[in-house]
Amino acid sequence: MAGSIPKLLAGVTIGQLKRTKSYIRRPTWSMLVSLRYLGIPKRFILLNIAVTAIYTVGVLASLYAAYLVPEFSTTASQSSGLINGMATILLTIFIDPQLGLITDKALQHPEERGGLGRIYAVLMFSRFFGTLLAQLLLVPAAYWIATIVRLIS
Repeated sequence: MAGSIPKLLAGVTIGQLKRTKSYIRRPTWSMLVSLRYLGIPKRFILLNIAVTAIYTVGVLASLYAAYLVPEFSTTASQSSGLINGMATILLTIFIDPQLGLITDKALQHPEERGGLGRIYAVLMFSRFFGTLLAQLLLVPAAYWIATIVRLIS
């Protein structure tokens, strides 16, 4: 049962759900600075940023690739799986197992549950930065899809 969703849900009470609004706070600079000392490897955060960027850019890059190669527009517009497939593999191999271990550790040791929210906040911010990074990857990803579509068509 270790690492299971039912066990995670069993730790949440109705009272906690009712007080959810009181748990939400506007981030301050001191909160943001303290997030880097949570024992999360920097490469894990950077990898989360990269995977989020790849996921974010997948569909838009395929649509832009359809514009770049109008003679293969249907194929290009349906090729987001080329990018999203890579992101899924990276997420499955590198991100999900680490996140599962972090959650399982918090479930096994109640004294570490308080830090779990901060860890998820770091991951949330890393996804935000991944979305920003995706803006830089959009055009190169579209050209990559266009190249692949030209080669296979």
